[in-house]
Amino acid sequence: MKKTKEEILTLIQSMSPKEKAGQLFLLAYPGKDPEIIRPLIETYGICGCYISQDNARTFDEAESISTKLQTMSLQKQGIPLLLGVDQEGAWGVLVPESHTGPGNMALNAIDDPQAVSIMYSVIGNEMLSVGYNLVLGPCSDVNSNPRSPIIGTRSFGQFPNQVAEAVSKAVSAARHTGILTCLKHFPGHGATSGDTHREIPFIDASYDSLRASDLVPFKAGIDAGAELVMTSHIRYPQIDQDNPATLSKTILQDILRGELGFTGLILSDSMNMGAIRKTYDPAQSTLLALQAGVDIVMLSEEHYDFETGDYLGKQLRSLELVEKAIETGILSEELVTDKLLRILDCKFNAMMLRTPRLIPEQMETYAAQSRNLASQAVSLLQKGCWPLPRKERIICINATPRSSYHSMVNSRGIGPNQEIPAFESFIEEFQKSEELLVLSHEQVDTEKVLLDAAAAILVITEDYPLPGEDFDKQAQQELVRRLCGQYGKKLIIIGLRSPYELSLYPKNVTYLCSYSSRTCSAKAAAKYVLERKDEAIATRLPVSVPYEL
Repeated sequence: MKKTKEEILTLIQSMSPKEKAGQLFLLAYPGKDPEIIRPLIETYGICGCYISQDNARTFDEAESISTKLQTMSLQKQGIPLLLGVDQEGAWGVLVPESHTGPGNMALNAIDDPQAVSIMYSVIGNEMLSVGYNLVLGPCSDVNSNPRSPIIGTRSFGQFPNQVAEAVSKAVSAARHTGILTCLKHFPGHGATSGDTHREIPFIDASYDSLRASDLVPFKAGIDAGAELVMTSHIRYPQIDQDNPATLSKTILQDILRGELGFTGLILSDSMNMGAIRKTYDPAQSTLLALQAGVDIVMLSEEHYDFETGDYLGKQLRSLELVEKAIETGILSEELVTDKLLRILDCKFNAMMLRTPRLIPEQMETYAAQSRNLASQAVSLLQKGCWPLPRKERIICINATPRSSYHSMVNSRGIGPNQEIPAFESFIEEFQKSEELLVLSHEQVDTEKVLLDAAAAILVITEDYPLPGEDFDKQAQQELVRRLCGQYGKKLIIIGLRSPYELSLYPKNVTYLCSYSSRTCSAKAAAKYVLERKDEAIATRLPVSVPYEL
């Protein structure tokens, strides 16, 4: 299957403008039947597909669709497809059968250099075993803004050198399995207070500031051998006054290619995201991205247009515009050939189609590794009422209103894809060993007598990074602040999320953090509480907390 540069050039010369245009697109499609995208594969010979939970929920379904998609492409012109997935810890696919682990921030809380490597080996092995050959990770953003609505626990943390070390290990471990990796979101999304699924955020930082912080993990990932880098739709006005990174020659060519020396594939974040589609003509923006330095344009948010049925039409308009640009020379032959050389070299000489399906014993090992890593990431950040009293009345409160859970599973199959709230997993694990009186958010005001009499009150907080919308935390945080004022030192906050919320609460309450809302992390926190240990398991802080510990 491997091809020399001369063989690849010969193949490129044999391709029509339509086929050359197709190789510049990574496209999503709705539903579980890949036949819907067959016309684009057979007509245009597209580069690959973005696969979400909407396309497959089980390993069996994943293997089936990847086999069908690759067969379509290989029969067309003998070129395999990139099949990319957002399996990155906080976001996941094939949930709940796959093992996402506790997520990046939790992994970075573990003072063990092997933690990240172990988890990304699991991710690579599981995804490649069903034919998903590209993981759109690791997330390489330095989460320097505690109010970031979309990065949060998707990031390894706040400190550039820590994040860089973790990114390097993630890339190395994943690549060792054979899967391709993609650093994102270049040149950094963690300093924003906006979400590019909705708007174009801007970061008013100088290049020197960027080089000292956000670029550090990307450089580490590039040095570790990451094959792809994904752009962000973020404006850096001190670097490029007019264009977001995806459309900026300065950022993609001068900085990414020139300063950082990246020679691999530049993949755009989805050009259907609000940041692009609300500001630019959808088809024209794809041409601008390719001219700026993007090699592969991704259209992965198709369900934005699903209700109108126009998602296929938008894909076709973009493909047709690029095809015409190739025919007329707007995209020069040299430029297109350079892009195709990189794409096809990666496909033929670096990409694996799949590995054998995993046997149950391997999956059980991965499950155990995921649980073990989650258990190592629990941090006791404030000690008030700790350890938990024995043989006395304990009450556990869900700080989250039922209404906040309505969009936990995104309709486009993108995001955490976790149907069971972390609170429910915590309670289930706890009650395997001890009885626990449980109150919902809505019941708190009617049970004051019980709360007054309790020896300790556990209150659970959660957060989920959702594409294009927020997990509503306002009522959750208002309740916790009120409970802090009423019950002080006998209150124990269990943060199944990042610890940034700690700035909202006083020092006299206990705060236990799992750095994650994944199921394995919720269960790990429950076990830690039950064991009544008097020390923190995780002592390495991935983000700043507001008090001296």
